[in-house]
Amino acid sequence: MDPLVRRKTLEAGKLGKMALEYAQSLIEPGSLLLDVAEKTEQFIRENGGLPSFPLNLSINNEAAHYTPSPGDTKTFRTGDVVKVDIGAQVDGYISDNAATVEVGNQGKYSDLIECSRAALNSALKVLRPSVEINRIGAAIGETIESFGFKPVKNLGGHGIKQYDLHSTIFIPNYDDGNRRRIEPNQLIAIEPFASTGIGMIHNGPGGNIYIFSGTKQKKGDPVIDNFNTLPFAERWLAKIKPDYKEYLKKNLFMKQISHFAVLKEHRGSMISQAEHTVLFDGDSVTVTTL
Repeated sequence: MDPLVRRKTLEAGKLGKMALEYAQSLIEPGSLLLDVAEKTEQFIRENGGLPSFPLNLSINNEAAHYTPSPGDTKTFRTGDVVKVDIGAQVDGYISDNAATVEVGNQGKYSDLIECSRAALNSALKVLRPSVEINRIGAAIGETIESFGFKPVKNLGGHGIKQYDLHSTIFIPNYDDGNRRRIEPNQLIAIEPFASTGIGMIHNGPGGNIYIFSGTKQKKGDPVIDNFNTLPFAERWLAKIKPDYKEYLKKNLFMKQISHFAVLKEHRGSMISQAEHTVLFDGDSVTVTTL
């Protein structure tokens, strides 16, 4: 791997880890999701990077893709199970990591939270150059089931490339039989999701996160210049474009922008998540967010 690319990838990992720890420290009963998101993303900027994507703060049966909207008044409540998912990027070289916290730390969901964390650690233990993808999934799924929970089967980890948060490779949360091997110089995110429900998610309403998906964007558009091909928050757009609502409406209609749906399990279930970014560099395997 090019030494400069490796250095920037490792820098992004270190900063992503710091941001995740910072975000978790801000979560307490009564605090605003908006404040946590804005402070965490600003923390990344002040430390020499940019967010890879908006801070995801997905609660209870939500698995992913909720970030506060402009002026959002939603607060954390005691007992909420919050998936905190954030990453940093340095010149488009990305990290992605996540953890789960129970607001108020009452311990009601400590087993569920430990379950996804243990599953991630199990996955890391089987990593080696050219590891088969289904071995990673098997380590995750077996660990989650040993705790008495369900791995979420239609969510998983993913490949990462420069300015591409979700490249084609998929890392399952169970043994899906895929014997494809991880290739050298590949960056992946491993992210176990454990559920008290059936282990399947569905699309809910939009979570205030968007990404350019069309082919007709014009150079010089300040939105494209700011966000490139990475996900962005509605509240980020509001800060650079006064008519942001019309801009979104127009580009969604023209299919130039896509809206991320909040990913949900069935009502009443709880989900936990843990995640690290891993670099396969020749004969070495490095967890960039550890």
